[in-house]
Amino acid sequence: MIKKKVSIYIPAYNAENTIRDSILSVKNQIYKFDEILVINDNSSDDTDKILNELSDIKIIKNKENKGLGYNRNLGMKESSNELVACIDADVVLDKHWLEVMIKNFNEKNDTICGGRMEEKLISNKYNLWRAKYYSQNWGKEDIENPPFLFGCNTIQHKSLWKDVGGYDESLLTNGEDVDYANKIKNSNKFKLKYCSDALSEHLQNDNLITLSNRVWRYHSFGYKIKQPSIIKTIKLSIKQIKFFVKRSFKNLVSFEFSFIKINFVILVKFIVLEHKYYKKNKK
Repeated sequence: MIKKKVSIYIPAYNAENTIRDSILSVKNQIYKFDEILVINDNSSDDTDKILNELSDIKIIKNKENKGLGYNRNLGMKESSNELVACIDADVVLDKHWLEVMIKNFNEKNDTICGGRMEEKLISNKYNLWRAKYYSQNWGKEDIENPPFLFGCNTIQHKSLWKDVGGYDESLLTNGEDVDYANKIKNSNKFKLKYCSDALSEHLQNDNLITLSNRVWRYHSFGYKIKQPSIIKTIKLSIKQIKFFVKRSFKNLVSFEFSFIKINFVILVKFIVLEHKYYKKNKK
Protein backbone atom coordinates (compact mmCIF):
# COMPACT_ATOMS: atom_id res chain seq x y z
CA MET A 1 0.00 0.00 0.00
CA ILE A 2 1.29 3.44 -0.95
CA LYS A 3 1.74 5.63 2.12
CA LYS A 4 -0.43 8.72 1.96
CA LYS A 5 1.21 12.05 2.68
CA VAL A 6 -0.62 13.98 5.37
CA SER A 7 -0.13 17.53 6.61
CA ILE A 8 -1.23 18.70 10.05
CA TYR A 9 -1.64 22.23 11.32
CA ILE A 10 -2.04 23.50 14.88
CA PRO A 11 -3.50 26.96 15.62
CA ALA A 12 -1.86 28.30 18.78
CA TYR A 13 -2.66 31.35 20.88
CA ASN A 14 -0.95 31.77 24.28
CA ALA A 15 -0.36 28.02 24.38
CA GLU A 16 2.93 27.94 26.31
CA ASN A 17 1.63 25.37 28.81
CA THR A 18 0.59 22.75 26.26
CA ILE A 19 2.06 23.38 22.80
CA ARG A 20 5.25 21.38 23.33
CA ASP A 21 3.36 18.24 24.42
CA SER A 22 0.93 18.71 21.56
CA ILE A 23 3.68 18.87 18.93
CA LEU A 24 5.61 15.96 20.45
CA SER A 25 2.48 13.79 20.25
CA VAL A 26 2.27 14.65 16.55
CA LYS A 27 5.90 13.71 16.02
CA ASN A 28 5.48 10.42 17.92
CA GLN A 29 2.80 9.01 15.60
CA ILE A 30 3.27 5.44 14.35
CA TYR A 31 2.01 6.61 10.94
CA LYS A 32 4.16 9.68 10.39
CA PHE A 33 2.93 13.07 9.27
CA ASP A 34 4.65 14.42 6.18
CA GLU A 35 4.34 18.06 7.27
CA ILE A 36 3.72 19.89 10.57
CA LEU A 37 2.58 23.51 10.58
CA VAL A 38 1.99 25.64 13.67
CA ILE A 39 0.17 28.96 13.40
CA ASN A 40 1.19 31.34 16.17
CA ASP A 41 -1.78 33.72 16.34
CA ASN A 42 0.19 36.67 17.79
CA SER A 43 0.68 35.07 21.20
CA SER A 44 1.87 37.30 24.05
CA ASP A 45 3.35 34.50 26.19
CA ASP A 46 6.31 32.17 25.51
CA THR A 47 4.59 30.21 22.72
CA ASP A 48 6.95 31.68 20.12
CA LYS A 49 10.04 30.84 22.19
CA ILE A 50 8.95 27.23 22.63
CA LEU A 51 8.18 26.83 18.92
CA ASN A 52 11.63 28.09 17.98
CA GLU A 53 13.19 25.43 20.22
CA LEU A 54 11.52 22.64 18.23
CA SER A 55 12.75 21.19 14.96
CA ASP A 56 11.02 19.94 11.82
CA ILE A 57 8.02 22.21 12.06
CA LYS A 58 6.91 25.08 9.85
CA ILE A 59 5.94 28.17 11.87
CA ILE A 60 3.47 30.72 10.56
CA LYS A 61 3.32 33.86 12.70
CA ASN A 62 0.38 36.23 12.47
CA LYS A 63 1.15 39.92 13.02
CA GLU A 64 -2.18 40.33 14.80
CA ASN A 65 -4.62 38.01 16.52
CA LYS A 66 -6.94 36.72 13.79
CA GLY A 67 -9.02 34.07 15.52
CA LEU A 68 -9.83 30.42 15.00
CA GLY A 69 -11.87 30.59 11.78
CA TYR A 70 -9.13 32.54 10.00
CA ASN A 71 -6.39 30.23 11.26
CA ARG A 72 -8.21 27.10 10.14
CA ASN A 73 -8.46 28.53 6.63
CA LEU A 74 -4.81 29.58 6.75
CA GLY A 75 -3.71 26.12 7.88
CA MET A 76 -5.65 24.44 5.09
CA LYS A 77 -4.32 26.89 2.51
CA GLU A 78 -0.67 26.59 3.54
CA SER A 79 -0.65 22.78 3.84
CA SER A 80 1.21 21.12 0.99
CA ASN A 81 -0.81 17.90 0.84
CA GLU A 82 -4.34 16.96 -0.19
CA LEU A 83 -4.94 15.23 3.16
CA VAL A 84 -4.88 17.75 6.02
CA ALA A 85 -5.33 17.08 9.73
CA CYS A 86 -5.78 19.60 12.51
CA ILE A 87 -5.58 19.55 16.29
CA ASP A 88 -5.88 22.30 18.88
CA ALA A 89 -2.80 23.47 20.76
CA ASP A 90 -3.99 21.85 24.03
CA VAL A 91 -4.55 18.39 22.53
CA VAL A 92 -2.19 15.40 22.65
CA LEU A 93 -2.68 12.53 20.23
CA ASP A 94 -2.50 8.84 20.98
CA LYS A 95 0.39 7.43 18.93
CA HIS A 96 -2.06 5.47 16.75
CA TRP A 97 -4.33 8.45 15.99
CA LEU A 98 -3.30 9.00 12.38
CA GLU A 99 -2.98 5.28 11.74
CA VAL A 100 -6.61 4.80 12.80
CA MET A 101 -7.78 7.82 10.83
CA ILE A 102 -6.13 6.61 7.63
CA LYS A 103 -7.77 3.19 7.98
CA ASN A 104 -11.18 4.77 8.45
CA PHE A 105 -10.75 7.45 5.83
CA ASN A 106 -12.81 7.29 2.68
CA GLU A 107 -10.74 6.84 -0.48
CA LYS A 108 -12.93 9.41 -2.19
CA ASN A 109 -12.77 13.11 -1.46
CA ASP A 110 -16.18 13.17 0.21
CA THR A 111 -15.42 12.65 3.89
CA ILE A 112 -14.14 14.59 6.90
CA CYS A 113 -13.29 12.49 9.96
CA GLY A 114 -13.09 13.45 13.61
CA GLY A 115 -11.68 11.50 16.53
CA ARG A 116 -12.54 11.00 20.20
CA MET A 117 -11.02 13.39 22.71
CA GLU A 118 -11.22 12.81 26.46
CA GLU A 119 -10.37 15.21 29.30
CA LYS A 120 -7.06 14.32 30.93
CA LEU A 121 -6.90 16.51 34.07
CA ILE A 122 -10.14 15.46 35.74
CA SER A 123 -8.71 15.58 39.28
CA ASN A 124 -9.54 19.27 38.89
CA LYS A 125 -13.28 19.59 39.66
CA TYR A 126 -13.76 22.26 36.99
CA ASN A 127 -12.31 20.01 34.32
CA LEU A 128 -14.42 17.14 35.65
CA TRP A 129 -17.53 19.34 35.38
CA ARG A 130 -16.57 20.23 31.80
CA ALA A 131 -16.01 16.57 30.97
CA LYS A 132 -19.50 15.78 32.28
CA TYR A 133 -21.40 18.54 30.47
CA TYR A 134 -19.20 19.63 27.57
CA SER A 135 -17.33 16.56 26.41
CA GLN A 136 -15.78 16.89 22.95
CA ASN A 137 -16.64 13.46 21.62
CA TRP A 138 -19.65 11.42 20.53
CA GLY A 139 -18.93 8.34 22.63
CA LYS A 140 -17.24 4.97 22.09
CA GLU A 141 -18.94 3.90 18.86
CA ASP A 142 -18.30 5.09 15.31
CA ILE A 143 -21.01 7.35 13.86
CA GLU A 144 -21.78 8.21 10.26
CA ASN A 145 -22.88 11.84 9.90
CA PRO A 146 -23.00 12.95 13.56
CA PRO A 147 -24.50 16.41 14.29
CA PHE A 148 -21.03 17.91 13.76
CA LEU A 149 -17.35 17.10 14.31
CA PHE A 150 -15.40 18.78 17.09
CA GLY A 151 -12.67 20.89 15.48
CA CYS A 152 -10.08 19.86 18.09
CA ASN A 153 -8.98 16.78 16.10
CA THR A 154 -10.03 16.21 12.48
CA ILE A 155 -8.72 15.15 9.10
CA GLN A 156 -10.11 16.02 5.68
CA HIS A 157 -9.38 16.49 2.00
CA LYS A 158 -8.33 19.97 0.95
CA SER A 159 -10.67 19.68 -2.02
CA LEU A 160 -13.64 19.34 0.36
CA TRP A 161 -12.58 22.50 2.20
CA LYS A 162 -12.31 24.42 -1.07
CA ASP A 163 -15.67 23.17 -2.32
CA VAL A 164 -17.68 24.33 0.72
CA GLY A 165 -15.93 27.69 0.95
CA GLY A 166 -13.84 27.16 4.06
CA TYR A 167 -14.45 28.24 7.64
CA ASP A 168 -16.33 31.36 8.75
CA GLU A 169 -13.60 33.82 9.75
CA SER A 170 -16.00 35.91 11.84
CA LEU A 171 -16.09 33.03 14.35
CA LEU A 172 -13.01 33.87 16.41
CA THR A 173 -13.07 31.44 19.34
CA ASN A 174 -15.97 28.98 19.05
CA GLY A 175 -18.64 27.68 16.73
CA GLU A 176 -16.56 27.49 13.58
CA ASP A 177 -16.66 23.68 13.66
CA VAL A 178 -20.47 23.55 13.96
CA ASP A 179 -20.86 26.12 11.19
CA TYR A 180 -18.42 24.20 8.96
CA ALA A 181 -20.25 20.92 9.55
CA ASN A 182 -23.51 22.59 8.52
CA LYS A 183 -21.88 23.79 5.29
CA ILE A 184 -20.77 20.24 4.54
CA LYS A 185 -24.19 18.78 5.24
CA ASN A 186 -25.98 21.46 3.22
CA SER A 187 -23.79 20.76 0.20
CA ASN A 188 -25.32 17.26 -0.09
CA LYS A 189 -21.99 16.16 -1.58
CA PHE A 190 -19.96 15.25 1.48
CA LYS A 191 -20.34 13.41 4.77
CA LEU A 192 -18.99 13.46 8.30
CA LYS A 193 -17.55 10.46 10.09
CA TYR A 194 -16.79 10.10 13.79
CA CYS A 195 -13.97 7.61 14.45
CA SER A 196 -14.17 6.54 18.08
CA ASP A 197 -10.84 4.67 18.02
CA ALA A 198 -8.84 7.76 16.99
CA LEU A 199 -7.97 8.86 20.52
CA SER A 200 -6.62 12.07 21.97
CA GLU A 201 -6.53 13.86 25.32
CA HIS A 202 -7.38 17.43 26.28
CA LEU A 203 -4.84 19.26 28.44
CA GLN A 204 -7.01 22.29 29.17
CA ASN A 205 -6.89 23.13 32.89
CA ASP A 206 -9.68 25.49 33.95
CA ASN A 207 -10.55 27.48 37.03
CA LEU A 208 -14.04 28.80 37.73
CA ILE A 209 -13.49 32.04 35.77
CA THR A 210 -11.94 30.44 32.68
CA LEU A 211 -14.60 27.72 32.72
CA SER A 212 -17.39 30.31 32.89
CA ASN A 213 -15.88 32.25 30.00
CA ARG A 214 -15.51 29.04 28.00
CA VAL A 215 -19.17 28.04 28.49
CA TRP A 216 -20.32 31.52 27.49
CA ARG A 217 -18.20 31.53 24.31
CA TYR A 218 -19.41 28.05 23.38
CA HIS A 219 -23.07 29.00 23.53
CA SER A 220 -22.92 32.62 22.41
CA PHE A 221 -20.75 32.11 19.33
CA GLY A 222 -22.15 28.70 18.48
CA TYR A 223 -25.79 29.77 18.68
CA LYS A 224 -27.94 29.91 15.54
CA ILE A 225 -28.53 33.66 16.06
CA LYS A 226 -25.07 35.07 15.34
CA GLN A 227 -25.50 38.83 15.76
CA PRO A 228 -25.90 40.41 19.23
CA SER A 229 -29.52 41.27 19.99
CA ILE A 230 -31.83 41.51 22.97
CA ILE A 231 -33.72 38.47 21.63
CA LYS A 232 -30.54 36.42 21.53
CA THR A 233 -29.57 37.54 25.03
CA ILE A 234 -32.98 36.61 26.47
CA LYS A 235 -33.17 33.24 24.70
CA LEU A 236 -29.66 32.22 25.73
CA SER A 237 -30.24 33.34 29.32
CA ILE A 238 -33.45 31.31 29.56
CA LYS A 239 -31.61 28.31 28.11
CA GLN A 240 -28.92 28.64 30.79
CA ILE A 241 -31.51 28.88 33.56
CA LYS A 242 -33.04 25.62 32.34
CA PHE A 243 -29.58 24.02 32.29
CA PHE A 244 -28.99 25.22 35.86
CA VAL A 245 -32.24 23.75 37.18
CA LYS A 246 -31.85 20.42 35.39
CA ARG A 247 -28.18 19.93 36.27
CA SER A 248 -28.52 21.08 39.87
CA PHE A 249 -31.44 18.75 40.55
CA LYS A 250 -29.44 15.78 39.25
CA ASN A 251 -26.37 16.91 41.21
CA LEU A 252 -28.46 17.14 44.38
CA VAL A 253 -29.79 13.62 43.92
CA SER A 254 -26.29 12.24 43.29
CA PHE A 255 -24.69 14.27 46.14
CA GLU A 256 -22.47 16.25 43.74
CA PHE A 257 -22.76 19.39 45.86
CA SER A 258 -19.63 21.08 44.52
CA PHE A 259 -21.15 20.96 41.04
CA ILE A 260 -24.21 22.91 42.22
CA LYS A 261 -22.01 25.87 43.13
CA ILE A 262 -20.28 25.66 39.76
CA ASN A 263 -23.66 25.57 38.01
CA PHE A 264 -24.79 28.71 39.83
CA VAL A 265 -21.64 30.74 39.17
CA ILE A 266 -21.65 29.76 35.50
CA LEU A 267 -25.29 30.82 35.19
CA VAL A 268 -24.63 34.25 36.73
CA LYS A 269 -21.42 34.80 34.76
CA PHE A 270 -23.14 33.75 31.54
CA ILE A 271 -25.96 36.26 31.90
CA VAL A 272 -23.49 39.04 32.80
CA LEU A 273 -21.14 38.26 29.91
CA GLU A 274 -23.93 37.94 27.36
CA HIS A 275 -25.46 41.25 28.49
CA LYS A 276 -22.08 43.03 28.30
CA TYR A 277 -21.47 41.60 24.84
CA TYR A 278 -24.89 42.80 23.67
CA LYS A 279 -24.39 46.33 25.06
CA LYS A 280 -20.93 46.60 23.51
CA ASN A 281 -21.92 45.37 20.07
CA LYS A 282 -25.55 46.38 19.62
CA LYS A 283 -26.25 48.46 16.53
